[in-house]
Amino acid sequence: MRTPPRARDVRARRRRGPGSAIVMAIAVAALMPACTTTPSAPASTAASATPTASLDPALRAQLDAALDEGFAASGMPGVMVGLWMPGREEWFATRGVSDLASNLPMDRADQSKIGSITKTIVGSIALQVIGDEEAGLTLDDTIDEWYPDFPLANEITVRMLMNMSSGIGSPGQAQIDRICADPYSTITPDEVIAIGAATPREAYAPGEGFAYSGFNTFVLGRILEHSTGTDLGTLIDERLMEPLGMTRSRFAPDAVLTEPFNRGYSGFCPLLPQPTDTTDWTNHESWAAGAMLSTIDDLHTWGLALGEGYGLTPELRAARTDDLAPGVSAAGFGYGLGVGVRIDPETGCLLDVSHSGAEPGYGAHVQYFEGSGAVLALIGNGDGGTGEAFVEVLTALAPVLLPVVGSTSSTACLE
Repeated sequence: MRTPPRARDVRARRRRGPGSAIVMAIAVAALMPACTTTPSAPASTAASATPTASLDPALRAQLDAALDEGFAASGMPGVMVGLWMPGREEWFATRGVSDLASNLPMDRADQSKIGSITKTIVGSIALQVIGDEEAGLTLDDTIDEWYPDFPLANEITVRMLMNMSSGIGSPGQAQIDRICADPYSTITPDEVIAIGAATPREAYAPGEGFAYSGFNTFVLGRILEHSTGTDLGTLIDERLMEPLGMTRSRFAPDAVLTEPFNRGYSGFCPLLPQPTDTTDWTNHESWAAGAMLSTIDDLHTWGLALGEGYGLTPELRAARTDDLAPGVSAAGFGYGLGVGVRIDPETGCLLDVSHSGAEPGYGAHVQYFEGSGAVLALIGNGDGGTGEAFVEVLTALAPVLLPVVGSTSSTACLE
């Protein structure tokens, strides 16, 4: 088992753009394997099921102690974490405050920015649209149909956009600089895509490598709008938020949070006060790659739906975790169609699907464990200047969660 990255390792890494914490968070998540028997009940029933067993007091105490440790290391003003296991009592806990000025404690009703978890939602919409065949969209369509002037557009497919194998370069520091210079930007999706087209490509041909870049999801989002004739926010509402009852979640490029909400505190911009209150900063720079708002309970609902492939055909649910970008890690982590995927390297069994998100002042994580049907969700209101502050909490929780969600043989999926 690999040792999880510690605080000194996190701070030593170069500063990354919003949403880039996915790589580190998934690496930490790889320390939390699931059992691999049968999938959980449908989200609509599992979310409302009455727990049949109390959570062991000793386990609860261990989780609380680990959260104390991770929260202290994170430097975030506040964090909330939930663990839901079918048939067992939930574990939900908060630390710190949602507002530094008022010292109001974190609360599970608080709405927050969840950043790149948005990519899982847009990816699921894309797979639904492909699956129902009405729009004529396929995974193998090349993007030159919509963006003929984009570099190598006739070689980049929808599949490559979704698993980040297109070779489109990362927004990187340039995106952070734009946000710090104009936190209330109303930049349009096509303007961001034009920036992506002008960004130097990765040093590999389309489909032959992996580089995490939100430009991919911007292009995917606009393709969905062009092919369906419906704006992305409406697609998200009609296909996911409304049927799943996620009433406190919204696709929000304007980033306007609804009371009660967490205020966000960022260290991304060195020329601004440290930390900077980013609560009213817009999300136009993130759009399809990171503009969702949500709550911890809605993330629980989404974790179940994500894990079970809500609204997907069996073939596309399988493709989502099978069509990985090249370069799966030794620990079995890869990037599938809009979601982080962890596969047991010895058996090929799917262990879990997950994604993290970071916007200036905010961090979030959601993870579904295939065998147990358990969901882990986290929301924090600080970024530590790297977007990775919340990873400290996942690192501390991992050793306690291992025996809880990963006790079944990984060979079960082969039976």
